[in-house]
This record gives sequence, structure tokens and C-alpha cells, in this order.
Amino acid sequence: METDLTKIGMYKDQQYEVIITTIDKDGNSNAAPFGLRVLEDNEVFLRIFEGGNTIKNIKDKGEFIVNITNDPLMFTLSTTNTIPEKYLTRISNKTKNNGELAYLTDADAYFICEVKSLKTGLREDDIKSSDVNFIKSEVVELNIKNKCVIPMNRAIHALIEALVNYSRINIVDENTQKYFLERFLESERVIKRVGNEKEKESIKILKEDLINQGFEI
Repeated sequence: METDLTKIGMYKDQQYEVIITTIDKDGNSNAAPFGLRVLEDNEVFLRIFEGGNTIKNIKDKGEFIVNITNDPLMFTLSTTNTIPEKYLTRISNKTKNNGELAYLTDADAYFICEVKSLKTGLREDDIKSSDVNFIKSEVVELNIKNKCVIPMNRAIHALIEALVNYSRINIVDENTQKYFLERFLESERVIKRVGNEKEKESIKILKEDLINQGFEI
């Protein structure tokens, strides 16, 4: 059974934007977007704040499905509310006493995860202070539905936005230039946090060029 995440372009120490689907004890489905980090070819890591349905279901059942998709509607629906059942396909999970799981029907790929360790601690940052769960899980089954699957990473989108603003920075007024530079710093932050080596090198080149042009950044 395939469990190697490199088969779908997910690599060690990289973070990807995914949609997690779970089912509670009463059979109700839930979907929510998360940033997921790959630890090994078949091991992943999640940080999930306490209080939501996803973490409750994971704690109750010890399993979940990770959906790989670039569909904006799925990310929007899963962020604003639970994705309607019509977008989900239910399957029997033979590894958990024939329990039920659900994946996004139109996902390019999905994989089943079993929790190996879960630790809860207090996280204090600029988002909020709250109990957060640190979850390490093993990939026990990988299903590839689209051979051209491309997992979503925020860094490439941040880089493209920075490049667009860079291409316009010398033809806009001073206030807009200031706004572009502020946005550049946010793009740089995202890329340094979740980008790969090429994306990090790209934003470094862009920053050096802006400095050479005389911009203070």
C-alpha cells in the first residue's frame, strides 16, 4: 500500500495547505483547512488549536484524512463552514474496526493518517494565547486520483504577489510604494517560514534588488 508522500510532491520539512476531513462518533462529517508539515516520507505534523470539531474528532477517533486540492471553493467552504456532504465521499476504514472516513470527492489526492503522538501545550503569539495540540501522525494509505497533483504551498503565491508589486513599484506614487514594501515584508515572512530553498533564494534576490534601487526595506 502506497504511503510515500514524495509521490505527490510533498517533501520533508516543507509545509503545505490542506483540508482535513474527520467524522465524529455520531457519523457527522467535518472539514477544515490547516497547514501541514511533512516530517518524513510517511509522517506528518499538525498544530491545531483546542476547541474546534477537527481536534475533537481526532482525539476521539485517532485518525483523519488529508485532502490535497487547489480548489478555491473547497478552501472557502471549509473555512467558513463545514463542506456540504454532497462534496464528500465516505469510505470504510478497515484499520479501525471498519469505522467510517470521508474524503473530498474531487481532491487530486488524499491520504489516511493515524495519530502516533498528541501533546497539548500553551501557545502564546500574535494570533492568540490558547491550548494548542501538537500531532504527529503516520500515513497509512495514500490515494492518488490526479497524476498531476500539486500540493498547495503559500510561499509561491506570496512570491508571485511580491513580483507583481515589484514590477510596478517604479510607476506608482509614494504612498503606493510604501504599501508595496509593507506587502513585500509580509511575503518575505511567509516565504521564510514555509518556502523551499528556491523560493527563499528568490525573495532574497528581490530584496537585494529593491535595496540597490534605493528603497529602505
